[in-house]
Amino acid sequence: MANKELECPCCGGTLSYDLHSKDIVCPFCDSHFSVDDLKEYTENLATDKEEDTAWDESKVQEYTDKEMKGMKVYSCESCGGEIIVDETASSTCCPYCSNNILVSKQLAGDLKPNLVIPFKQDKENVLGSLKSFFKKKPLLPGSFSKDNVITEVKPLYVPFWLFDADVTGRVRFKGEKTHSWSDSKYDYEETKYYSLVRDGEIAFDHVPVDGSKKMEDQLMESIEPYDYNEAVPFNAGYLAGFAADRYDVSKDETFNRATTRFREGTIQAFRSDIHGYENVNCVNSQIQLSNTNAQYALYPVWILNTKWKEKPYRFAVNGQTGKIAGNLPVSVGKAILFWSLFFLGITALFTGIGAIAQYLVPFLVAGLIFGAGVASIILAVMVKKNKNVRFQYGASSYVRNNSFHILGRKDIFLYSEVKKTARATSSKD
Repeated sequence: MANKELECPCCGGTLSYDLHSKDIVCPFCDSHFSVDDLKEYTENLATDKEEDTAWDESKVQEYTDKEMKGMKVYSCESCGGEIIVDETASSTCCPYCSNNILVSKQLAGDLKPNLVIPFKQDKENVLGSLKSFFKKKPLLPGSFSKDNVITEVKPLYVPFWLFDADVTGRVRFKGEKTHSWSDSKYDYEETKYYSLVRDGEIAFDHVPVDGSKKMEDQLMESIEPYDYNEAVPFNAGYLAGFAADRYDVSKDETFNRATTRFREGTIQAFRSDIHGYENVNCVNSQIQLSNTNAQYALYPVWILNTKWKEKPYRFAVNGQTGKIAGNLPVSVGKAILFWSLFFLGITALFTGIGAIAQYLVPFLVAGLIFGAGVASIILAVMVKKNKNVRFQYGASSYVRNNSFHILGRKDIFLYSEVKKTARATSSKD
């Protein structure tokens, strides 16, 4: 492997010294670097630290014999889901597939949750939130909210692992600055590239990771955040009248997801310290974790299963805040209609301006191109509103107060590129 000091910052190729230009050049991407700039960059690289993402073991406990006698486990013969209920529950339905759960057994050998956030949203509020959720989606098929039948609305305590960590790290970004000018024949655009390094520290508390295989991780992260301040020590009495999903994802299995959220949260925070660049992209990050801890908690979720045209749809509502998430169908007819209206409106505007300025044809062509592009972007945003289930990249909602500090900043110039384009000749010239 090539020495790190001889690797191109742009493509990773091996660099060499050019006798004619007196620069360091890359034969693979044709980038040129001054000796001094590259020296500063490689010296900074040499101070990178090794990553440390090891986790301490959390102090979780098992249910006591007395607590286990007060609860039982129902297993769904259809989908395999298992839920924990108090012993007074006589029968129940599976919150995942809505089938009756018939197999019952005594709870044994389970870890006891450290914490629980009790339900605050009732069924009436949840159904009202769902109706409002439908109304705010202009691309939703008109028959969806009328024809679909909510087959099951279930409150469910979902198991989560909550992770804490103090993070110190270094994130390296690549930034761009552009400058444009013209002469009588050409338009020029110079792009300067920089290595932007930020060293700092930040801490995260109670970052949740779903502990149930039956519950989609994306759906659970889409109804975040939860307010940990309302969490209370677990007591089996909170299960009275409710069911709890039985965790089947261990703490160790969720470490990677937690670490990813810490890393992305750190990158986002460090990125907020960078200003004055048109484009900034993360190139590399190293983080070290300390004071790590994990707890097991139950968080409240309402599960709503509905069908439309025989296709099932599932929605989740945060049982504490009322935030709702779920993917909705898109009406192709409405999508075409909205796109056409935006396209025709923008094209007509450009055409009108062109007629007034006596440049009808150029403005008409520009209107057609610009109109198609803008209409497509607007439509994509509208479609995205119907698809709000997505992973939460980062953990910005769980940053500990006053824990974010930038300890070092270094902006290192790398190289520049100049693009030259022949100037368009006016039809009047």
